Amino acid sequence: MTIGATIRQLRQEQDITQEQLAEALGITSRAVSQWETDRTAPDISQLPALANFFDVTTDRLLGVDIKQKKKEIEKILKHIQKYQEQGVQESTVNYLREQLKIYPNEPELLTHLAAALQNYYFYQAKANSEELKKEKSNEIIALCERALKYYKSTEDNSFPKQVLIIQYLYLHDKEKAKEMVMALPNVSCTREMFLGDLYEGKEALAHRQTALLWSFTQIMHNMFWNISCDDSYNYEQKIEILKADDAMTELITGGKPNFFHCKLSVNAATQAVFFLKLGNEEKALDMLEVAYSHADSFETRPDGEKYASCWLSELDDKRVYVHKTSPDTNYDSVYNIIIKSENKFCEVFKGNERFEKLMDKLKLHISPLSAE
Repeated sequence: MTIGATIRQLRQEQDITQEQLAEALGITSRAVSQWETDRTAPDISQLPALANFFDVTTDRLLGVDIKQKKKEIEKILKHIQKYQEQGVQESTVNYLREQLKIYPNEPELLTHLAAALQNYYFYQAKANSEELKKEKSNEIIALCERALKYYKSTEDNSFPKQVLIIQYLYLHDKEKAKEMVMALPNVSCTREMFLGDLYEGKEALAHRQTALLWSFTQIMHNMFWNISCDDSYNYEQKIEILKADDAMTELITGGKPNFFHCKLSVNAATQAVFFLKLGNEEKALDMLEVAYSHADSFETRPDGEKYASCWLSELDDKRVYVHKTSPDTNYDSVYNIIIKSENKFCEVFKGNERFEKLMDKLKLHISPLSAE
């Protein structure tokens, strides 16, 4: 709303005529009329008098309604959430660029834009030249640094720091990444450690269970996955560590993985790769079928399904929690591992009935881009 429209609204709400307002300010009623039709605007020196006359803040006069702004930002974040559930990063980027024209210094929007650019150009590898990588890296870093300036001291600013650290790692700038990492609090002094202490009963339990599920499984999986990618380990050892990762996930989730079916599907497909390299074709096929089963369980799981274990009794698997970095489904992830030429599945199992049946099922679900 323009300042002229605000003046008109306030005047009408308080049943004041243009002439009365003009008289109080020592100006002509024509001047007031021109303000209200946005032909002219009040001089900055007149704002305190206008604010005092209507008994409002100068922010209100200027259209800066803090409560309304918070509501609008919440609407924008909900819109972003819908994009994140679909993994459509390019749409997120375009949408946020438009919103930042209205709220240029809103730190959360700046960081979401940086994260969407990072997902699109680096995670999805859309930056196909060194020049574009440099350009987008500079933009991502600038957005995060700008966001950090506008976070209040009482607000959690870990989001832009996380994006910055990941970007520095993409750039292989480990010194800058390390500098940021070492400035972060250690595990014993994190939000997850203390959040449960702020509540009682079931609510406290829910926060502690969330910390267990998301923090522990992430740390555990990252360690196991790194080992499975380390060439100093042989294939048997890599299979062993991925099985351990699977077993721990099943244990923590009480045998009802819900969201974690996505990780289990990729683990199974990767084990299939290792079994094939060991010459165990039968076991490789077994694991490919397990991978499909997990992918299907993930993509068709009910929204809000509860975890089975008693130690996760307060948690559920709402789809709103899932932020996808790309539009690909879990079916796509398994399919892309299978068709990768160096994995040789299509070469070794050409004409195999079990393999062809599996591929037919996958092709019913994969995206057009994966099918090309």
